[in-house]
Amino acid sequence: MSFQKLFLLLGLISIGLVQCNPCGSSVSLDPPIGISAIRSYTETLRGEESSSYEYIGIYTHVDFLFAAQQKPWSLISGAYACSPAEPFYDATQFIDSILVYSSPNYTVTSEITDILNFENATMLSEYNSGANRQIFNGQGSGYFFFAEPPLQADSFVFSFYYYKDGVLIDSSFTQNYYISPE
Repeated sequence: MSFQKLFLLLGLISIGLVQCNPCGSSVSLDPPIGISAIRSYTETLRGEESSSYEYIGIYTHVDFLFAAQQKPWSLISGAYACSPAEPFYDATQFIDSILVYSSPNYTVTSEITDILNFENATMLSEYNSGANRQIFNGQGSGYFFFAEPPLQADSFVFSFYYYKDGVLIDSSFTQNYYISPE
């Protein structure tokens, strides 16, 4: 192979490499079009070996649904030496209210929506009324905490029902978990 042909071949290959997205520039991902699943489970937090409601959280994770993307044809597919920044997705565009129930009754009734807060910042009742929409982080996950103790120690299952415009769009259920008032 002659020297000129080698340079020509290297030049053509470099054109494909120049089109890559170097680290540091923004990665544009299409926004989600919906929610594919929501998962919830109860766990003890901060490494505590306690059944007290103060050390228990309900972790909730939203799996988003994305439209299928058509990949443009490329002679050389891109590879990056670093990871792009995590995208920020807003679950509140798909969920405008959440109702939560316990079995057996955590309080006087089985509905416990009014005694849950998200990440110790937003009461779930405030979220449902539209007064404060700060819920779920940019990856669609986080912890719900109890603002009150249960009436008595027991094993509880929590049922979450997610609504958009008054229509039930999804639900999630925790495992059976022992929680005490102390």
